[in-house]
Amino acid sequence: GMDEKQYIAEAADRVMILDLLGRYAFAADYGTGNPSEWASLFVEDGRFEAPESGLQVTGRAALCEFIDGLHRTIPGLHHVMSNHVIDIDGDRAYGKCQLNEFLLRPEAIYPCIHGWYEDTYVRIDNRWYFELRKVHTLPDSTTVSTNGRIGEYFKEFWKFCEGYYTN
Repeated sequence: GMDEKQYIAEAADRVMILDLLGRYAFAADYGTGNPSEWASLFVEDGRFEAPESGLQVTGRAALCEFIDGLHRTIPGLHHVMSNHVIDIDGDRAYGKCQLNEFLLRPEAIYPCIHGWYEDTYVRIDNRWYFELRKVHTLPDSTTVSTNGRIGEYFKEFWKFCEGYYTN
């Protein structure tokens, strides 16, 4: 088993990773005009991917550009992450959590995307960063975000994403 000191250290790492996730959501949802706030949560050559679509964004400059595009094309998006599972392995950690996104519009708040994140974190100078964040969505979730009223609201964002597809 784990000794008490190790247990407390691992608990602290989990708390700091949860803090990273909170900062991610606030920067993504309220960081308009300050894209580096979101990008700085990743290591210099960090990656954000959506494997099901082939979307891949690598490095802080591209991450800044990507989140800036998200802010521009789909304002009012809100990320809610829950059911966190985090495994610590020294200065690296692996996590997953559920993702529910909501879209605020004058007429309604729409649940728009459901999926989960799969993460690789790295600790540098006693601070945790994303090395890789993958967002996974199920086909039904993609259908919701590409059709009807929600699809209309997402249309410009999906067009913007085409610049990041690798397959």
